[in-house]
Amino acid sequence: PPDYNRKYWGKGANMTLSAGLKKILTIPLMVVGRMGPELGEQALRNGEADFIVMTRRLLADPELPNKVASGRLGDIAVCTACDTCIDAGGVKRCRINGALGTVDLWTHQKPEKKKNVVVIGGGPAGMEAARVAAMRGHKVSLYDSQHKLGGLMPLAALVKGTEIEPLPDFVRYFENQLQQLGVAVHLGQEVNVATIEALKPDTVIVATGGLAAVPDIPGIDKPVVVKGGDIHKKLKTYLRFFGPELLRKLTRFYLPIGKRVIVLGGEIQGAELAEFLVKRGRQVTLVDTGEFLGAGMIMHLRQQLLIWFEQKGVRMLTGVKYEEITDKGLTLVDKDGKRRTIEADTIVTALPLTPNTELAAKLKSVVPEVYMVGDCKEPRLIVDAIRDGLQTGHDV
Repeated sequence: PPDYNRKYWGKGANMTLSAGLKKILTIPLMVVGRMGPELGEQALRNGEADFIVMTRRLLADPELPNKVASGRLGDIAVCTACDTCIDAGGVKRCRINGALGTVDLWTHQKPEKKKNVVVIGGGPAGMEAARVAAMRGHKVSLYDSQHKLGGLMPLAALVKGTEIEPLPDFVRYFENQLQQLGVAVHLGQEVNVATIEALKPDTVIVATGGLAAVPDIPGIDKPVVVKGGDIHKKLKTYLRFFGPELLRKLTRFYLPIGKRVIVLGGEIQGAELAEFLVKRGRQVTLVDTGEFLGAGMIMHLRQQLLIWFEQKGVRMLTGVKYEEITDKGLTLVDKDGKRRTIEADTIVTALPLTPNTELAAKLKSVVPEVYMVGDCKEPRLIVDAIRDGLQTGHDV
């Protein structure tokens, strides 16, 4: 469940068992469980295992052994233990290795013409597109209006935590790769049509992210409502000065959200926000117009989270119809057709983003080639953004 004990979850979770078994076994012992090179070396030197087994890490970066052998630890693509690769059904996919499950994206052929490529947006799709385009030999510049790379990933790290999914390491990997590849990164710079006209690039890759969705409910502008887009803006400001790990700790002491909270939106965004709030002592009601809570989550993690919600007394209402937001809370019609008012001190919107096509549309008359990647084209998950960025960097 999300309330894990570090002793049994996270990096090296099985080392306690392997160390104990080594004391009584005479046969070779292998240990698995997020065993990276450094932790694996530690286990071998301490006599806690005879062999180190890696599975997800080698899917994230099949070249890991070669990079370790050549001392290039900083070039190892980070496995964030998201479990996308072991989710039920379908072609195997990886959050950071977009080529997994493909046959044509493993190699990056040199282009016939070296192009001047501008990437607008430093989220996962933009960073991956810039990385691959630069690997192929293009001259690449990346611009982002924020002061740090990562897009919404620092916010995701704040909500998810970093013990299980080290998203900051994910961003640091890309920062390192872009620097090594000579990508010119310009942070804190807003890009518009005039900017692109002055730069005169051959190709622009738009990766500006999606737009925050606001549900059309009477009373949505009341003070009791905290909109997801407004939260993003405030937290991005704070993240300029505090990393996601520190800011997450600080939210345990202060959070400008009332005791009783309604989360509007039950997909991955709302479900993970609800978990975050429950862990900070809030009484949470999770509501959605659809019937399926936790859409977008890895299936077994979703199942564990819903069980944990029940244990923690989270009220989960699906198939509802929103009627009105009042100063007291949210009035809705439930799936049984009953009109109800759920009282709350704060109502938070946590809906999937919507496409953001305006800038790309304007640039099509200015630049020979314009591509859209990531949430600005189709809001989905990090794994989709990485595949999108890889494909575009491969095709430019």
